[in-house]
Amino acid sequence: MRRRDFRELEARLLRNGIAPRHVKRTLVELEDHYRDLVQEATDTGVPVEDARARAAARLGDIDSLMAGILSCPELRSWAYRHPRLALFVYPLACLLALPAMPVIAGVDRAPELARWGASFLLAGLFTASMLLVLQLAIVFG
Repeated sequence: MRRRDFRELEARLLRNGIAPRHVKRTLVELEDHYRDLVQEATDTGVPVEDARARAAARLGDIDSLMAGILSCPELRSWAYRHPRLALFVYPLACLLALPAMPVIAGVDRAPELARWGASFLLAGLFTASMLLVLQLAIVFG
């Protein structure tokens, strides 16, 4: 099994709803196991290409690996297990995070933001005071 086969396995696992953290861990373990099998075979005097073929045969084909992984429902992401709930939770999380985005983006620009905030506050107070004066002039004038 070559590296591109692991990439294909990764894509298929993600498409079938396996959580990305489980996919990453599984691929790391498979790559380590494959490397160990190749090393074990080459240590016994087998040529590298034959060692790779033997290691791939011992690991099995992608379909059998997929079947084994997909048979464990606990590896699926929560959004795949509860799609209706995810339809509400993801937009709600984005809606709640939206007001925090300017704060997060503006942390390194705090002095400029403070100046702009003070300017808007003073402009708002001036405008409100002018409107109050005009309103009083209408009422008492």
